[in-house]
Amino acid sequence: MSERTDTPAPADAHADTVFDVGSADAYEKQRRVHRFLSQETRNHIIQVLLGHPSHLASITELDYFIPKSRSTIREQLDNLADRNIVSKYHHEPNEGERGLPTDFWGPTEFGVELLYEYKYLRGVPIMRSLHDHTALTEQVERHLNAARPDLPEAVTDALEFDEIDVTESESAEDRRAALQEGSLFTDETPKEERSESPIDDLF
Repeated sequence: MSERTDTPAPADAHADTVFDVGSADAYEKQRRVHRFLSQETRNHIIQVLLGHPSHLASITELDYFIPKSRSTIREQLDNLADRNIVSKYHHEPNEGERGLPTDFWGPTEFGVELLYEYKYLRGVPIMRSLHDHTALTEQVERHLNAARPDLPEAVTDALEFDEIDVTESESAEDRRAALQEGSLFTDETPKEERSESPIDDLF
């Protein structure tokens, strides 16, 4: 059985109430929400989840892609969950399976609505393609292929897109530009023992 372990956003969740900006003008509301979403670690988490094939990532996968400590990633996941942008989903069938995660993080219905409003969903195709071209460690690949719970249908529908291809002929400058626009991934083959996050290889 799979279940969501964090409190989901109420059906009528709205940025005005979630971010307590009901009395603010439109510009101030936009500024506060954008500032929250664009904080470095939170922004990285969002980008990884949007680029993930299932839009549900284990903490090990997030730790692989994001050049921050695991404690920092967990702290910002909690901050995103407090705003009902992401939620933690538990997959009970994985319990007792050695080396497989049981908890995954993914966006909520309110989360994808907010990310759509703030133009984050435009980058989903390129982030997915770059994710698919990233070399993974054995552990991360095992987590990537692990069984997962289902996201709400409204979330999966919002994140559907037409497949694109990132070709081998694409220049390093093109990839760097894509990363600066919001993607986080590189196609560099990792060493056997990797001490840096993939994003570090580009800078």
